[in-house]
Amino acid sequence: MAKKKRIAQNNNSTSAQRPERSAPANAKNAPPNNMPFIIIIGLLLVVIAFLMSGGGSNPAAPAGSPPETNTVAQPDLYSSEIPEPYLSPEFEGFFPDNISGMRRVKLLMDPLNDESGGRFSSKVEDSAHVLYISDSVQTDFEVEYSVYKMESAEAASEVLKFYNTETGWNVLPKQFDGVTFWVWQGFLEGAGRPYGMYFYWDSINDGAFLPIERQGTSFIAQSNADLLCLHGETVQDEYFIMVDVHAPFEKVNGLSDQMFAEAAHLISSQESQL
Repeated sequence: MAKKKRIAQNNNSTSAQRPERSAPANAKNAPPNNMPFIIIIGLLLVVIAFLMSGGGSNPAAPAGSPPETNTVAQPDLYSSEIPEPYLSPEFEGFFPDNISGMRRVKLLMDPLNDESGGRFSSKVEDSAHVLYISDSVQTDFEVEYSVYKMESAEAASEVLKFYNTETGWNVLPKQFDGVTFWVWQGFLEGAGRPYGMYFYWDSINDGAFLPIERQGTSFIAQSNADLLCLHGETVQDEYFIMVDVHAPFEKVNGLSDQMFAEAAHLISSQESQL
C-alpha cells in the first residue's frame, strides 16, 4: 500500500499581505526603520548556509577515500599449446574425432556425480570426459561429452532410469543409427550457459572447466552467445553415455542431431566389434 503524503497546512497562507507603511516626513523623533537591512542580512545568511551545505550539487568524496576500482581480475587468454586429450583404448572408440570446425580438449568435470549428488559414484569404475568447442576463441557452441564405465550393464541402465524416469528430465526418445538417445530439451525452459562465459584452462591437469564451482586465471575460449542446452543420454552394455549440447536457440537442434548421429555411429561400431 502506498504511503499517503502528509500535507502541512499553513494557517497564514490565506492572510492578506499588508502594504508597507512609510513613516511621516515630519516625524523626526520616530525610530529608524531597520527592517530592510534585517531582511537583507537574513537572506545573506541563508545563501551562506546553502553554499556550506554543498549547494545542492553532488558532495565531494571524503578526503583520503580511494577511488572505486573493479577488483575482479579478468582472466588471460592461454597462449601455450593445448594438448589433445588422452583417451585410453577402452574409451577412445566412443568419442567423435575430426569434426569440421571443432576442437576437443579434456574436460575436468563430472556431470553425473554433480547431477545425482554422488548417488552412483560407488558404481562407476572409470570415466572419460571431452569438451568440444570451436577452433576460434569466440565460440557459439560447446558439447560436454562423457562416457562412464559402470560396474555392470544393470548399473548403467539404473543411471539411465534415473534420468528419464526419476528426475523426469530425459523423456523424449530419438533414434540415430539404431541407438536411442533419451533427450532433455532444456532450451525450451531457457536453460543453458550465459553469453560471455569463459572456458577456463587448468594447466596443471591439462584440461578445461566451466565456471560452475570455481574460477580460473586463464581461458581458452569464450561464448559469444547465450548457449541453450539439449542433453541426450544412452547406454551400451555397461557404458553410460552423456552428450550435453549447448548452442543458440536456432542452432541447438541441428547441432545436437549431428553430435547424436556421430555418437550413435561409434556406438554401433563398438557393438559390431563385440
